Amino acid sequence: MIELSADLGEGSPDEDELWPLIHRANVACGGHAGDEHSMAAAAELARRHGVILGAHPSYPDREHFGRKSMRMEPAALLASLIAQLKALRAHAGIRHVKPHGALYNDAHRDLKRARVIVEAMQAIDAMLALVAPDHSQMAAAAREAGLPLIREAFADRRYERDGSLTPRSVAGATLTIEEATAQAALLVREAVVIARDGTRVSVPFDTLCLHADLPGAPQRLRAIRAALV
Repeated sequence: MIELSADLGEGSPDEDELWPLIHRANVACGGHAGDEHSMAAAAELARRHGVILGAHPSYPDREHFGRKSMRMEPAALLASLIAQLKALRAHAGIRHVKPHGALYNDAHRDLKRARVIVEAMQAIDAMLALVAPDHSQMAAAAREAGLPLIREAFADRRYERDGSLTPRSVAGATLTIEEATAQAALLVREAVVIARDGTRVSVPFDTLCLHADLPGAPQRLRAIRAALV
């Protein structure tokens, strides 16, 4: 079985349609989106649909939806991440952590930042798993600390040749339904993607993620499920 996951709790209009279609959810916990109401609703939907619940923390940047890099001292970032994880954990047990947006992209390449994420997780629960790309510095930090690692691939985002995601500011960074379905099928067959420059990039994965905030997210997810079956 291919595990499907999604980033949820961000206020996208079609989110409720995604919960029955996924196995794992990464829920916004106040940094870029989310509040007490949305976190409580996500916890209830996870219970109702048997979905594994995890946290989706970010830089504390609601103005830019967590998609702008921030210069933060490690102690300040650590405190923010711990507060976000605690906020979601107040509503339900969490099993994993997946950073969001610019924090995810920055920690992909920056081991020091990745270690702060791991430290925040250990402050909450030493058994939390980190969701991250296999070749990222986040994965390196998780392995270094002995944390469980869930390797992630994306069906709906374009990749660069180094295995990072193409910035959303670049044309074609988000994939159409047809493109996403083809990329998901290639990932399942060969664990590779075709990067923006045409390079074949190895992307070993345990969970295949889609973004709820992209237009047509439910249709994209249903198409991918049908193709994988």
